[in-house]
Amino acid sequence: GKLARGADALMSATAVVLSCLCGAAGLPFSPTGRLPARSAGVRHGGPWAAPPLLQRRSQRGRARPPLLVAEDGQWGLAMLSLRTRRALYQALEPLDKGDFRWEFLVPWNNKTLTTLDKFVVCSTFIGLSFTLQTVYDPGASVGVHLSYIAQFFSYAMGDPIGFRLLAVLTAVLEIGGNLFETKEAGFIVSGMNLNPLEAFANVNVEDVFPIFYDQLFIVINGYYILRWLLTKEALASALEWQENEEALYTNCFAPLGFRRAQFSRLLKLSTFACSAEGDVLTVQGEPLYDLFVPINGSVEVRVGGAVASTLPPYQLVGEASLLENLQSPRGETHPPARATVVAAPGSCYVRWPQRAFYELQQEEDSDFGYAIQLMIARTLSEKLSAARLSQRESEQKLNTRLAATFRGASPRALAASRLAGGEAAA
Repeated sequence: GKLARGADALMSATAVVLSCLCGAAGLPFSPTGRLPARSAGVRHGGPWAAPPLLQRRSQRGRARPPLLVAEDGQWGLAMLSLRTRRALYQALEPLDKGDFRWEFLVPWNNKTLTTLDKFVVCSTFIGLSFTLQTVYDPGASVGVHLSYIAQFFSYAMGDPIGFRLLAVLTAVLEIGGNLFETKEAGFIVSGMNLNPLEAFANVNVEDVFPIFYDQLFIVINGYYILRWLLTKEALASALEWQENEEALYTNCFAPLGFRRAQFSRLLKLSTFACSAEGDVLTVQGEPLYDLFVPINGSVEVRVGGAVASTLPPYQLVGEASLLENLQSPRGETHPPARATVVAAPGSCYVRWPQRAFYELQQEEDSDFGYAIQLMIARTLSEKLSAARLSQRESEQKLNTRLAATFRGASPRALAASRLAGGEAAA
């Protein structure tokens, strides 16, 4: 009795919560693992029936269904959770004012703050904070207080690099406060002991782990700041590209989604070469280890010894094999080439080992993997579109030739006329 009713109530509450979560993700929900069948008149061909909300939108003008009409009440609970979630969203939406702005600190001011205004606001905020500390808690650590202020401004900053810079400053200030100030008698009361040996020898036991983790924060955030600086340097090095490197980026990699900083890193792993007597870039049926991009001249694609097509400059060669290599464990798969590709004498091309792309793709917190996948997808799409266009042109040429051969008559009509002429002669 009571236990069963309590279990039912708990299951109903759980269903409401889960249906809210599933509704936020755009998914249907049923605690039985399948969605209940709808009433007559709704198509049951799919794996699940549309919820009442979608049915009302697609069947305007019909009677509005009641809230709790579904089997076991599950769709009714889903509708209730959806309406509750939408009402909560509409109530909270006016609170979204965009990214944090300095104007939030002075809500009584209606103008946009200048750089000088921001400096005044920041100085006033810090001065007021230490005035309150001096009055109400003079024994508190000044360094730790400064770290809290820096942490506040880091959270209010939308720039990720600025956030990490302030995070490093926060950790440094907190370490200084814990090491060089006396516990419960900070800088305002007893000053600071700047002797590092004495500071480490007399460190408070409670401050050992905070100092340890602050050092880790400095290392982690410093690493990402270093990566940002290296990326900026790679972007700056793009200004020093030679003419052929700039043309390679503009005509090939920029349309495929690569940014200049990414291409600068990729350029360091490339090899420029020119074909003297006609270099064989790939051999049909043999493993392919490199990606090629011809930058001038023509490149022949041979299948079964016959020339199938000719590639213009700045087209990727070997992207399908590269895709399989990137998706293989540890990048050890090198599929055979589907055709033999030969660079014409005097033409130049660029070569990258597949291993270079694989290692760049494996970098954590890097969008190189996305850029590489986008590059391959766009190249394959362009080649597929070109193949379809070539097929249509071939079909049109064939139809034109057939029409000229049959003098505008269809093959069926021509055969019928010949058959009728033969019967008449007989």
